[in-house]
Amino acid sequence: MESTVFLVRHGRPALPDTEMRFLGRTDLPLSPEGVQQAEGLRRAFWPIPLEGIFHSGLRRAAETAEIIGEGRNIPLEAVPGLQEVHFGTWELLSVREVMEQDPEGFEKRERDYAAFCPPGGESFHDAWRRAWPAFNGILARSEGNLLIAAHAGIIKTLIYTILEIPWRNIFSTRHDYCGVHVLERFGGRLTVRRLNWAPGLD
Repeated sequence: MESTVFLVRHGRPALPDTEMRFLGRTDLPLSPEGVQQAEGLRRAFWPIPLEGIFHSGLRRAAETAEIIGEGRNIPLEAVPGLQEVHFGTWELLSVREVMEQDPEGFEKRERDYAAFCPPGGESFHDAWRRAWPAFNGILARSEGNLLIAAHAGIIKTLIYTILEIPWRNIFSTRHDYCGVHVLERFGGRLTVRRLNWAPGLD
């Protein structure tokens, strides 16, 4: 039986500014803009039947899932294995601040994004080791169309595994806030149909 899996990055979180920051396990809610982004997805998804809605358990993903699922008689399930990559002592620091405070670590990260582990945090490889089984667990126990609200780092590990893209290219695709990655599921196989779609984009 053919069905669709929608991997949704959460809406914009309530960050203090617009700088690019290492946001992992810090449990921020959605910003007003993030709420609007999720509401746009709710309208876009309304004609599409969904049999299951899942999220990572972090507030920004949970709130995104709740907004999209509003008006549907579907319980939402938290799957902690899908929480964002943990950035350790780099949490909430901007890229500029990390370059200034830990230039050696930042240089190591530039050489091998996937294997690098910030102090007290985890690497993309570490995140994959928990996220991939969590994702497959959802598929194993759920049928029909599914929506999973998660995070850019986690969605990258899933998409790159499915497409067998080398880890060195981990930043070669866009993952916008409330961007939707569409997977087709048939006979136990997954096919990537669309990357980073959002309402208003063809």
